[in-house]
Amino acid sequence: MPTLGERIVEHLTTNGASLDDNELAEALGVGRPAIAETCRQLEAKGLVVRNMAGGTRRVTTPPTAPAGPAAAVTASSPHEPGAADGTGQSTFPDHARRILSARWGTTLQRRQAMLPGGVAQTFELVSGNGRIVGDVVRLADRGRTMEAKSSAIAEAVLIVGHVANADRRFLVAGEGWDVVSRWLASYRLLLDGVELWFLDGDRLERMA
Repeated sequence: MPTLGERIVEHLTTNGASLDDNELAEALGVGRPAIAETCRQLEAKGLVVRNMAGGTRRVTTPPTAPAGPAAAVTASSPHEPGAADGTGQSTFPDHARRILSARWGTTLQRRQAMLPGGVAQTFELVSGNGRIVGDVVRLADRGRTMEAKSSAIAEAVLIVGHVANADRRFLVAGEGWDVVSRWLASYRLLLDGVELWFLDGDRLERMA
C-alpha cells in the first residue's frame, strides 16, 4: 500500500500542477495537518517544493540527477515567465487563458466586468457569464524595487477584489515568484477572498 508521501507525489505528477494543502487534503481524503507535515518531509527529501503560502509542486528533476551546466541553468531560474514553452511577457495573458480555461472547464477571455459605481473595467481572464474574473499581475514594468512591485500586486488585488457579482476573483503572475511570496508573507490578509496563482510554463501553482 503506497504511503501518504507517495500518494501526494503521484497526485501532483498526474495533475501536472501545484496544489495547496486544502486541495491535496480534499483530493486524497486526508486531514490538512497530515498533508502539511508530509509535504514538509517530501521537501526535505527534494521531491517537492513548497512556497510560503503552503502551495506544493513536484520537483520535475529528480534530486539524484547528476549536476551539470544545463541543470544549473534550469535550477537557477525556475520561475521565469515562459521559460518552459518560449512564451514571452507579451503572450503571457494568452497562455494563462489557455491553462486556466482548461483547469476550470470554461472559456476565459479578455472582457469587461463591472466595478462599484457602474465602472466598467477590462480584465484579461473573464468567463462568459462573468462569474469568474481574473487578471494578470505585471511586475516587469513597475520598476526594480520591492516597494514598486508590492504596490503593483496590491493595486491588482484591490481592483479585482471589487468586481461585482463574481464567484471567483483571482490574479495570476508569471514572473517574480519570490516577490509574490514575500508580498504574501506580509499582506496575505489583504486578499480578502482573491486567489493568487503563479504560472511557470505549464506548471500552475496556487499561492493563496
